[in-house]
Order: sequence, then structure tokens, then C-alpha cells
Amino acid sequence: MSQLVSGETGVFAIIVTYHATPAHVLRLTSSLAGQVDTIIMVDNGSANLAALRMCVEHDPRIALIALAQNMGIAFAQNAGIDHARKTGARYLIYFDQDSVITDEFVQPLKAAFISLSATRKVAVVAPIFKDEKNGFFYPLIWLNRHGTRRKIIPTGHEAVPIPVSIAISSGTFTSMAVMDQVGGMRSEFFIDYVDIEWCLRAVNAGYALFAIPAVCMLHSIGDSSMPFLKWRLVIHSEWRRYYRIRNGFWMLRLPHVPMLLALREVLINIAHQGVLLLLQKNRRLQLKHFLRGVRDGLRGIGPA
Repeated sequence: MSQLVSGETGVFAIIVTYHATPAHVLRLTSSLAGQVDTIIMVDNGSANLAALRMCVEHDPRIALIALAQNMGIAFAQNAGIDHARKTGARYLIYFDQDSVITDEFVQPLKAAFISLSATRKVAVVAPIFKDEKNGFFYPLIWLNRHGTRRKIIPTGHEAVPIPVSIAISSGTFTSMAVMDQVGGMRSEFFIDYVDIEWCLRAVNAGYALFAIPAVCMLHSIGDSSMPFLKWRLVIHSEWRRYYRIRNGFWMLRLPHVPMLLALREVLINIAHQGVLLLLQKNRRLQLKHFLRGVRDGLRGIGPA
């Protein structure tokens, strides 16, 4: 593990990797090098760990935490947070392994977080997201207290921060003080709904969240997508579908998650799975993971 060097600003970036493309990791760490004090890369048992290690071992500001197996993004983020806490982090910013950012990405988020935090409790500030393949902006989500959603489609030209209720974890900026108050990620969720659950927990604790339109990140959701009627359905692997189905049911059990939101996620996940069962070739495998997800979701247990 590299020796950490903490600067005056105390901004630590946490990147979670899993079988990452080394060129993507090098691109991200190079973009971050002049923007944060320390980069903590947590690898989730990648088979190409040696190649990933070569990408970061030249920089003493990069710490590599290598997990023996894939423990899920929540566990990996918590490992990064714990390491950052022990080594003097004041602020945190999270990234996925394939995140693409500009050389002026972190500072505007930090400035917005500090400014907004002067007058209210702020959990995170986040960039807006633009689809890397199709060029559209992903909608921002605002929830009322009953869990009814309102979509806000950003243009990228808004002059003020936009209040939101949930944010994708990649690119979000927060502080260690907030993490200490709200708590870490739920490791048992493994991957899906990890960021949504944390955001709703923060909102329930009285925190506000904001999207910063001046900061944009390219993003792609899912392994691929396909058109269906007026929608474009995201296609994840079968094992990802398991966690999405299971964790949707788990959200029903959490008192800080609005019931309407949790019910909506469960119903949409089931409908989504139904379409995949009709249109995908691997129907038997899809059905197997779907039924396991429903079973474990209703029982409140993890995979056997």
C-alpha cells in the first residue's frame, strides 16, 4: 500500500474497481491527481489486480486496498471511508471505475458544498449526468414525504443548485462529518440501491441534497439497453438482476424509505424482469435469478 500524503484541503477520492480496464483507471486517476490530496482505490477481488496495481503504484498519493474477493460496492466504499477517516480526510468524493471527469471537476463541487453547508445541513452535492452514448441528461429526482416522485430534467445551463432527494454515488461530494452522522453504506445491499438507501437515510436525518448543474459527468447505466415501446430498458447481467429484485423488497422493510417509492421499485423491477424474460435468450437463467431475488427479498436474507 502506498504512503498517503494529506494536503491542506483534506479531499480524498474513493474509487471502487472490479475487473476494471487499466486504461480507464489510469485516465480517472490522472484527472484526479491535481484535484484531490489522496486517492483511495478499493479493488473488489479483480482477476487483473496486477495490471491495476501497475496503474497506481507510481503515485505516492494513491492508496490501493485489495480485497480478496468481490464484497460488493457498499463494503468496498466503507473500506475506503474507514481508511480515509484514519488518515485525516475532511472531505470525500466517490467515483466508479469508468467515471470520466474534467480537470476542473472537484473544486466546483467542494465550493458548492461549503457554501450550501453554511446555511443548512447538506449531505452531498452531486454533478448532473449525461448519457455517454446517446447524449441526453439523466433526470434528477425529488420526492415528497409520501414518496411520490417528480422528475427534473436539467439542461446544464441552470445557474443555481437544484434540490434533489437521491443522487448516484459516482461524483458525489460530502464530508467525513456527514458520514459520521449518517453512517456508512449498507454492505448487505451489495450493489443495487446502495446510494439511494443512503440518500434517503440522510434526508430522514434532516439533511438536504443538491445537484450542481455547472458540473457534468458522462455516465452509462447497465451493460446495455434496448428499446421497448416508448422506453429504453437497461439490461444488467442476471446476477445484477438478482440484487435489484431482492433489494427492492428489502427497501420495503426500512422505515426511512417512503412506502410508495419502495412499492414502485418492486413493481417496476417485476415488470422489467417480465419484459426481459420475454425478449432475452437466457430465459431460464433470468427466471432462476428472478425467483431467488423474490424469495430472498421476502425472507430478508442474502444469497445462499
